[in-house]
Amino acid sequence: MKIFLIFIMLCILFQKEASAEHSKAICYLKDRFFIQQVNDIYLNPQSYRDKVIQIEGFFNSYIDENKIERYVVFRKTAGCCENDGSSGFEFVYKKGKPNFKQDEWIFVEGVVKERSGKEPNSIYLEATSVVKKDKGDKKELVF
Repeated sequence: MKIFLIFIMLCILFQKEASAEHSKAICYLKDRFFIQQVNDIYLNPQSYRDKVIQIEGFFNSYIDENKIERYVVFRKTAGCCENDGSSGFEFVYKKGKPNFKQDEWIFVEGVVKERSGKEPNSIYLEATSVVKKDKGDKKELVF
């Protein structure tokens, strides 16, 4: 009986450790299927909430209607009839103001969060790391 109870306790312990690791899983958004991965996060935020995302792309910032500076990491996307666009995420960096120039290549690691309020919910990354990176062979234009 003691052996059985010890076995059950070990199973429960390992199950808790495995689920804790799973919640901290990292999702790296690669060049291939980039737009599909980003769209899936926007369409299914509950599946990604509090998950760590790693993304590389261009840096940009803008001032919103409330005079708050917002930061963005994105890739360029091909459209039809000169209607090209971009795909990526806004990010919040609590360790200070990112000191990058527009269109510099950066790497962002952050946790997926949802902003709710009077406006429709929006998805953003709560960045834990933002660094300038050499683009290397990464594609600027993704599909």
